[in-house]
Amino acid sequence: MKKIALTLTLFLTVLTYAQDKKYYNFAVNNCADESTENLINNCIKGSYLLDYDFTTLKGEALSTSKIKKPIVLIAGASWSAPCWGDVPTINKMVEKYDGKVKFVMIMWDKEKKAKRMADKLDARVAIIPAREGDKVQKGYLDISGFVHKLDYPTAYLISKNKQFLNVKRGAATPSKEMGWDKVNETNEKSFEAFLAPILN
Repeated sequence: MKKIALTLTLFLTVLTYAQDKKYYNFAVNNCADESTENLINNCIKGSYLLDYDFTTLKGEALSTSKIKKPIVLIAGASWSAPCWGDVPTINKMVEKYDGKVKFVMIMWDKEKKAKRMADKLDARVAIIPAREGDKVQKGYLDISGFVHKLDYPTAYLISKNKQFLNVKRGAATPSKEMGWDKVNETNEKSFEAFLAPILN
């Protein structure tokens, strides 16, 4: 009898906990009228990633449920200058944290355009392009069910248990005032601070 009572208590606890979980897509859709900062701080951070089954640019299946390490999920686009400015930093972070973090980039581009950026990125970054079956509309993307409504690039830091810990928006890009050395230094410093919650 005690075993049954214990099993029932554990089951109800897990069920209650699962119902209390706030998932990213639902949080984002319910916060449509929030400012960007409120959307990030009040809706995205602390929410959880649903299980997504993506197909990479290489045609490989990538299921988020099977990734057992923290994930850096980057929303990018080949037409975004800051996304190109962030490429050297992403490559450096992949090299530095290979085996500790899984890097995934979801592209707001069809495969041909996504390939241009993929050719410059470390091969260990999983590139997910928009395909014919994905809903891609101006202002946001919905790729294989993952909805993104912020600017490009936006990086999401997701813990091993699939909780959104941190969000990083934008990146420096070369200009008359800032050459590549300064751009890389700025972006690397920003990325290291972004990754801090999983490195401590």
